[in-house]
Parts: sequence; C-alpha cells; structure tokens
Amino acid sequence: MTTTAAEEKKNGYLLDRIGGEPALEAAVDEFYSRVVSDATLGHFFDGITIEQLKEHQRKFLRMAFTRIPESIDVVKFMHSKHERLFLRGLNAEHFDTVAGHFVGTLEALGVGPSEIDEAVGVVGPLRPIFVEGAERAAAAAEEKDAADERQLLSRLGGDGALHAAVDEFYDRLMEDETLSRFFEGISVDNLKEHQRKFLRMAFTEIPASIDVVKFMHSKHERLFAMGLDETHFDAVAGHFVGTLNALGVKQREIDEAVGVVAPLRPIFEEGAAWANKHAEEEKKEETEDKTLFDRLGGEGAITAAVDEFYARVVVDNDLERFFVGVPLDVLKEHQRKFMKMAFTSVPEDVDVEKYMFTKHYRFFAMGLNESHFDKVAGHFVSTLQHLEVSQNLIDEAVGNIAPLRPVFEKGIKGRGKK
Repeated sequence: MTTTAAEEKKNGYLLDRIGGEPALEAAVDEFYSRVVSDATLGHFFDGITIEQLKEHQRKFLRMAFTRIPESIDVVKFMHSKHERLFLRGLNAEHFDTVAGHFVGTLEALGVGPSEIDEAVGVVGPLRPIFVEGAERAAAAAEEKDAADERQLLSRLGGDGALHAAVDEFYDRLMEDETLSRFFEGISVDNLKEHQRKFLRMAFTEIPASIDVVKFMHSKHERLFAMGLDETHFDAVAGHFVGTLNALGVKQREIDEAVGVVAPLRPIFEEGAAWANKHAEEEKKEETEDKTLFDRLGGEGAITAAVDEFYARVVVDNDLERFFVGVPLDVLKEHQRKFMKMAFTSVPEDVDVEKYMFTKHYRFFAMGLNESHFDKVAGHFVSTLQHLEVSQNLIDEAVGNIAPLRPVFEKGIKGRGKK
C-alpha cells in the first residue's frame, strides 16, 4: 500500500528513507542480477536490453516510493508493460518469485525491516494484475488454439505440411505434358513461394480487401493468352488431390481443401474466353488493316493462283477455243494486274464495266457469255481451294468478282444489236 500525505510529511518519502537515488541505483542493479540468473525467470529476459529495463524500473520505483500521480492508471500501465510476457506464461507465481528477490535485494543492501515492509506494501497490491494477466493470456491462447483448429491449414499440418505439399504438387505439374509448357521460362522456386502464400491465405482466412477473382485473373493473364483454360484447371486440381493423398491427408480435409479451390474454376473458364475474344479482336483489327490482296498472300500467292487458274481454264473444253492464238504469258500478266487492282482498291477513274467489255469484246463475238463466266468463276474458286485459301477469303474474293457477270450478259446483247 502507498503512504498517506500525513505519513509522508511526518516521515518523508520511502525513497529518501531507504537511501535516495544512490540506494535506488544499487537496488535495481542487485535486483536484476538476481532475477536474470533465476532459472524460473531468466527466459522472460531473452532478447531484452537489460540496461534499458533497469532504467524503466528505476523510473517506476522512484514514482512508487514517492507519490504516484493520480493521472496514472497503475493496473492498465502494468498490464500493457507485461502483456507480451503474460502470453509467454508469466503469472502470479513468477510475481511471488520476483517479490522474493526484491525483498532479498533490500535486505542485502541493509534496508531496515520497517522500510522493507513498507516497500512490500507498495508492491504487493500489484499481484492481482499478474493473476488477471495470466488468466487473460490463457484465455487468448485457448481461443487461438480453437481458431487454429478451425482453420484448415492447422488441420492439414501447418506450414511444414504446406511446404511439403507445394514441393510435391509442383513436381507433379512439371511432369505433366499438358501443363509443363506453361512453366517454361518461369522460376519454379519463386512460383512455389507465391503458391505457399496463396494457400496459406486460402486455408486460413482470405482478407475481405482481396478480390480473389481479380487477383487470380491478373496472376494467370499471360497463361490464358497461351491457352490455359478450365481443362487445365481440372488437371491441376487432380494433381492437388493426388498430392494430399500421397502425403496421407485425411479424406475430410481433402474434401474441405477441394471445396476451397473448386470455386476458382469459373475464373479459368472466363479467363480462356477473355483470351480468345481478345485474340479474335486483335486478329480482326489486323485483318481490317490489310487488303484482300495481302490476306490472300500478296504477289506470291496471286502469281501461283493465276498460274493454277490458267492451267485449268485452257484445258476446259467449253473455254479452250477462246485462248487459241493468245499469248498466255501476256494474258497472265494482265490477269495478275487486274486481280491486284480488284483485291486492293479499284481507282475511281476506272469504269470497270467498260474496261471489261473492251477487253472481252472479241470474245463476245466468238460467243462468250454468262455461262462461260460461270465456268471461269468455278475454276477460280477451285484454284483458291486447291491453294488452301480459307473459305471466308474465297467468299470475299468471289464477292469482288461476281458483280462482273452482267458485263458478260450485256456483251451478248451488244453483239446481237450490232
């Protein structure tokens, strides 16, 4: 207990009566030499700077042995200063041992019995704080144990088991031919560390601030572009289950772990769909920037097409007569120029109908008509198919040529009138 104001006025402060600051200095030094060497107390001082602790102790005792300011809540103060130690097992029994060393210290320094009793009266009332602090720590430890037991990670075996599981898991993934390509150029050790962090979070508690869908999508975006999809997720999940089985995890915990991971599958479906859509948009943009001439393969492809085309038409019984006496090399060159124009952009000053009529007038006189046009168009399509041009490009090319058919119909009428 503390002294009253009347007692202080009559007898002076306890600090002065035990010898003042020099005695306090010596007492604290002697006291700590005793407690740190006590086998039941020494471990509480591991990692602590004793000199700093001594200074704090001198300040506290200086205050306790004079007058404690009314503004200080001693109970709260002592709880806060010893909270870490309560969690390490500090309790009332340790308080009693410390108090014993405190008395022994004062006795060793020749402090009188009445002053020792008064000092104990100041310190003794602090004992309930250590009783309560130990009880609080025990309750907190029980709650933590209960929380850990509720957490899947703890039931799986903790960090040690997680470490072993991730190593085994990645050994399996790397050996899977359907998955190994996704790991090319990636530091597997770094990947393992990220995986441990994710699973540690997933098997304890995912913070509310984390958007799992967004997180997973960002982490796998590059792989989605490489073709990663839900079928690969299923393969990975199979290796995950196989890993847990190999490590002897109970089926109940395996089912619970799968229950945590399985809801992620739609992310891989959506990621694959996103990647496909993105690729199609890029391809479309690239296609829109290219002319049909370029998309068909450019000069080389048109040259091959013209050669194949004329190889077909000149041997067609219904068409061959129109090529008698015509230099094919010259005709091919004109055809290449026409196709290049037709499959890029026809100049505004070119009247295509007049141009085609003029070029074919002699053949109209020989009986060339729309039925021959249809035959030629058939050979044109067959040529492109033979050269393995995609159907959508063939359709686009035919769409450029088909509007010329009326020219061949008009050619007949023009000949009849003449």
